[in-house]
Amino acid sequence: MKNTEQLLDLQAYVDGELTEERRRQVEAALPADLDAQELVSGLRQLGTLIRAYEPAATVPASREFYWSQIRRQIEAEQPKAPAASAALGWLRWLIPAMGVAAVAVVVSTQQTPREITLAGGGDVTVVDVSSTVFRSESDGVTVHWIQ
Repeated sequence: MKNTEQLLDLQAYVDGELTEERRRQVEAALPADLDAQELVSGLRQLGTLIRAYEPAATVPASREFYWSQIRRQIEAEQPKAPAASAALGWLRWLIPAMGVAAVAVVVSTQQTPREITLAGGGDVTVVDVSSTVFRSESDGVTVHWIQ
């Protein structure tokens, strides 16, 4: 009995898949081995039978016809997007742009803090247009107004 590697070499020899050097080695060993000759002959006959009786696959319609049917079915199953969401799609870009513009306006109009001293000993710092800080050291109080 031959080992698996020898059997695979004989099958590859019949299929024409061996390298030139390995093919020459198998052909040199073949005349001395009757089992190998019988296996090679059987594999060749099997290949001939398979090719002779292999059913021919024929398609009644063209390839383009089948692909067009598949495309139409995919398009039919895709949910239709509402027209309102398509019309409002620009808001996806407008809202972040408005946020960036608002930050730019705040940064560009930011003023240096001004301090105002009150008669009661506290002082008021105006940081920018929308926030005011009142600090009283004697009472230990700080109040922030954000408008």
